Amino acid sequence: MYDLSCNLLKVQSLCSASSMDSNPIPVVFSWRKRAEPKTLAIRRETRQIVWSRPSTGGSKPLYDGAVNIREVKEVRLGKQSKDFEKWPDDTKKHEYSKCFIVVYGQEFKLRILSFVALSEQECDLWLKGLRYLVKDTISAPYPLQVQGWLRREFYEMESSRETVSLKEIKAFLPRLNCKVPTSKLRELFNEVDTRKRNEITFDDFTILYQKLLFNGNTVEDIFDRYSTYSDNTKQLTLQEFQSFLTSEQNDEMGSNESICSTFICNFLKDPQRDCQEPHFTISEFLDFLFSKQNDLWDPTKDQVYHDMTRPLSHYWIASSHNTYLTGDQFSSESSVETYVRCLRMGCRCIELDCWDGPEGQPFIYHGHTLTTKIKFTDVIKTIKEHAFATSEYPVILSIEDNCSLPQQRKMASVMQDVFGEMLVTHPIEKNERQLPSPNQLRRKIILKHKKLRDGQEENLFLVKNEGNEMDLRNSIKNGIMYVEDSVDKEWNPRFFVLTQNKLFYTDSYKLEQESERLSEDEEEGALLNRSRNDVSMEELHFSEQWFHGRLPRGRAEAEQLLKQYSYLGDGTFLVRASFTFVGEYCLSFWRNGLVNHCRIKTKQDRQQMKYYLTDTKLFDSLYSLITYYRINPLVTAEFSIALQEPVPQPNKHEGKPWYHKHTTRLQAEDMLKKIRTEGAFLVRPSENDPNSYTISFRADKKIKHCRIKREGRLYTIGTAEFESLVELINYYEQFPLYRKVKLSYPITEDSIGRMSMEYELAHNSRSSSNSISYILKGLSVAPRVPEEPKIEFVQRRPW
Repeated sequence: MYDLSCNLLKVQSLCSASSMDSNPIPVVFSWRKRAEPKTLAIRRETRQIVWSRPSTGGSKPLYDGAVNIREVKEVRLGKQSKDFEKWPDDTKKHEYSKCFIVVYGQEFKLRILSFVALSEQECDLWLKGLRYLVKDTISAPYPLQVQGWLRREFYEMESSRETVSLKEIKAFLPRLNCKVPTSKLRELFNEVDTRKRNEITFDDFTILYQKLLFNGNTVEDIFDRYSTYSDNTKQLTLQEFQSFLTSEQNDEMGSNESICSTFICNFLKDPQRDCQEPHFTISEFLDFLFSKQNDLWDPTKDQVYHDMTRPLSHYWIASSHNTYLTGDQFSSESSVETYVRCLRMGCRCIELDCWDGPEGQPFIYHGHTLTTKIKFTDVIKTIKEHAFATSEYPVILSIEDNCSLPQQRKMASVMQDVFGEMLVTHPIEKNERQLPSPNQLRRKIILKHKKLRDGQEENLFLVKNEGNEMDLRNSIKNGIMYVEDSVDKEWNPRFFVLTQNKLFYTDSYKLEQESERLSEDEEEGALLNRSRNDVSMEELHFSEQWFHGRLPRGRAEAEQLLKQYSYLGDGTFLVRASFTFVGEYCLSFWRNGLVNHCRIKTKQDRQQMKYYLTDTKLFDSLYSLITYYRINPLVTAEFSIALQEPVPQPNKHEGKPWYHKHTTRLQAEDMLKKIRTEGAFLVRPSENDPNSYTISFRADKKIKHCRIKREGRLYTIGTAEFESLVELINYYEQFPLYRKVKLSYPITEDSIGRMSMEYELAHNSRSSSNSISYILKGLSVAPRVPEEPKIEFVQRRPW
């Protein structure tokens, strides 16, 4: 079943690890591919929901993905997600009561995970457990939040031995916004590396974190009067903390020793220090200064404290405009989820732009644009479900009605059926002379809509637009036009709206909206770690740092590399393809100032390939052999040695004109803005992951970024793998990286200056022209507008 090891109220006994072997695995639905079974789990120490492909081995799991529980906004029963809608045949096979979705994210447009549990009972346990964990994670003490964050960072860096080296720590420092000289960092690292193995465990990593962030100078930088309140500058006693609250914070809690003592104990959540006179260490006190417990906001104001009995017009009302849109007003997606998001963020007034739909069913979208459409009925049902999740005060539906009278009647019928008694259809009080108060309207739905005049007939009804010239609904024509780029001489699509006086058009427009969405998902998919379950036993070594493949100069090159990295000490090693014995491998390692070479032999045993160095110890794979001898010594008649550090892979990309080692994302975008050529590109280290690189390139007249994940010696982009960045770039110079765009123009400082000059000359040449040619289809317009590109209109079907 589920590998669930966390405190979920009474959900601790969801399953045992052994039950996964004999029972089916929960199903995960995805927009990009068909539903498939996954192992779903809670990683308690990092507070994450994680999932992976089912595995029967005892090795450490490699997760396909993870979501921080702190980012979860809602856990919902049912199938209300596009993942389920994408695969209707598969969805029908699963009962509604076994399905649930997790809504998460940090941006306004949230993301969704879709799951199917094995039974109704287990689905209920997941719902209760996740909802509990979300609340518990958000309200967790600050020290526990820091601890969880450190765990996540450590797990991203750790090796197969669950340790990190000085190299990973150095790459971690920018994420701390911490600058430390390498010599000082090495000194602190050696202090915590008590076993002198040049690698540290998580406990040592935590101590190093404290040493880096909370030394004496750091404390003085953050709070220059710390020594005023602490006699020994190592800790803050209860009385000293009271003095700080009274004198520095002007906090009344400082005058009550009992309350102050309880506050410290609740903050620390340490049973061993739950005493009458607790104290803060330096790091704990700094944690307190940055925690929500020291927030300027008065927590008593989290509850409504205003007088809510006054007329509704006396209050500011949190309102949302174009609530249905996830992006721009021209071509973005409309979604019922945006109504959920706004209502749960506290909006009390939301907008519905209603238009006639087929079969008498109204739609909601931004009229006369290419925004997608959603059903009016679906929106009304969603509003009912989430209207009062955050607040019981009334929700106002601002109806922008562009529907015919029959479909308006349909709208009224739907709202009455769905909202029932929640819908305000009559005055709250008889003979009322002012608007009712929010208190009187609790859990009520109010319509804001223009009323038809008495006696007005249906055939006389027209929707009146009172917008200004910029209102797109005042258009006399709209659709797709093509604009010629003066430099590339290519015709590019633009969405346009023509009014009586002006022509409006977008900077760009994607004809394949759905393809773009799938492409974005695929790019994100490239960020996930590749599971070893996808790799055969014979290929496990292929991505390892120690495997150098077929070295061009064979033995001589191996010796050169080992001498170059001899400072790593005895046991430094690499594995290479053998020149003498084709299909076999050679282990080369450094010992006592010399390079040693050992043939790794192979033989068939019961129709399975075996690898060995000594006849007494056989292994199923080259990977298993090397892993074993990194833990256990290789013993021969002449020596005994354990393999230690692998020889690093050569960075062939350094020195290439397209590689920018010290360029950030913003700097890359600034460079590419000066280049107007499709396929212009550069490669830079990723700012978010020390083991990744990013290709920044131009495609569809926009700047795009694609992550390259380094896994051992391999560079992966999506499912494609390459042995070097150079090989990857060479491949995508011949084949498209994105749609039909190949990497065609490497960016250097010289090319930026040259292309900028060419573009400026072309632009000046264009500006010198006094008129523009328009090629029109189905539209007779002959404007004379200087300094504009050539435009071609394509007739579109009316909405």
